[in-house]
Amino acid sequence: MVNLRKLQECVTNCMQAGDVPRNNESFIKSAIMIIFSLNKNNQQKDIILIKRKNNLRKHAGQIAFPGGRFENIDKDLKQTAFRETKEEINLSKEHLRVLGALPIFYTGTGYAVKPFLSVLKEGVDYKKFLKADGNEVEKILIINSKDLLTPSNQIRVKAPKNSKMKKTWKVNFQNENIWGLTARVLVTISAGLNLREYPPCDDI
Repeated sequence: MVNLRKLQECVTNCMQAGDVPRNNESFIKSAIMIIFSLNKNNQQKDIILIKRKNNLRKHAGQIAFPGGRFENIDKDLKQTAFRETKEEINLSKEHLRVLGALPIFYTGTGYAVKPFLSVLKEGVDYKKFLKADGNEVEKILIINSKDLLTPSNQIRVKAPKNSKMKKTWKVNFQNENIWGLTARVLVTISAGLNLREYPPCDDI
């Protein structure tokens, strides 16, 4: 069982992960919030994801972490992650404790994504606050972290034909198609928790 201390260590361990540095000027700066809920013993329980609506222009129907692109109103990418999390699932800065940031991940769709790893603050009845943004979010998914972080559920696959990527990752969970950046970040967290090796940086 992974506890709060190991999640904190995961952030440090993951500094050796991420993608090969690229020219950031050609990528759109973005941020995501990885949210763990903990049980009463401070052990990880669930991870919160979203399913994007099918009518969106970008990443329609995909499973993702709350997040989005940097806006001029944001002081930094951490604020971007907080703002987007509030907009998409109604969890605010007051509900979350950010443990740290992971290195930047680059996507085949032209985004440079900075992930922030967080846990829900002790005593927060988060399900009372959760509310999906009706414009972008089809539904909120609360998934047992073990299902997402177990290496046997993480598969290296060929990327879709319309993708710029050569290969990508897929995480098997029931009937949901968790792939691409979301899956790659989950695989990286697994590696940071010493559950597996780090994923290769050859997706794009």
